[in-house]
Amino acid sequence: MAHRDSIPNTISSRLSEPSASPSLNWERDAAHRFAERLLDRDRLFPCVFGVDALRRGSLRFTFVPRDSGVSYLAEALREYVPLAPDLGKRTSLVAFFEPDDDDPRTLAGQQRHFWQVLQDLHDTDPEPWPDEIPTDPANPSWEFCFLGMPMFVVANTSAHRRRASRFFEYFTITFQPRFVFDDLAADQPQGRNARKIIRERLRAYDAVPPTPLLGSFGKPGNQEWTQYYLDDDNRSSPAQDRCPFVLREKGTK
Repeated sequence: MAHRDSIPNTISSRLSEPSASPSLNWERDAAHRFAERLLDRDRLFPCVFGVDALRRGSLRFTFVPRDSGVSYLAEALREYVPLAPDLGKRTSLVAFFEPDDDDPRTLAGQQRHFWQVLQDLHDTDPEPWPDEIPTDPANPSWEFCFLGMPMFVVANTSAHRRRASRFFEYFTITFQPRFVFDDLAADQPQGRNARKIIRERLRAYDAVPPTPLLGSFGKPGNQEWTQYYLDDDNRSSPAQDRCPFVLREKGTK
């Protein structure tokens, strides 16, 4: 993991706390809709970790301008990664993307866009891939990494309908540090209980059963990347057979 002093001090803050009031209308709308959805007491949101983080104030938001390419998000992550451990066990970076008339509207189109964002982030990452994380996405212990931090990544799009837990009016990517799950292994009571609650909530929240792709990190047969961007019906999936992510060769930028 990168140290604090490896992050340039010249970067102006691209992070905001959930309680802050963004300056632009679309940013305020995205933040309001997100908080309203996670804190809805009548329709419980499935991700208990995200709900807990929002209530604790340990989430961080970033609002990605439409013309910034990946540079704005990359700098937001450069701020977030060294900060994350100090925010506690329940934290994530939620990146909302400004609407763009040229953005793809279909599930498959937004999936391609999602993987291109992750690829572009990796291609700008100055840190080497962590030695403890496999380089092959088919490995059960693979996870996306940035600045040396493994992170579980979740995409939400306006194209999702039946899988409401992956729907959001704005294209959104959430980066959850791997350490968030350190005390929630599938073979631990706390981990089993958390998974039971989440899957029960998924069944109530979505109009489609939980995806069969859900697995446990490091367990045989699990592939984390297949859970990053989910289809909408468990049948006609736009998912690829192979992970689109390509690890940069050592020594290249």
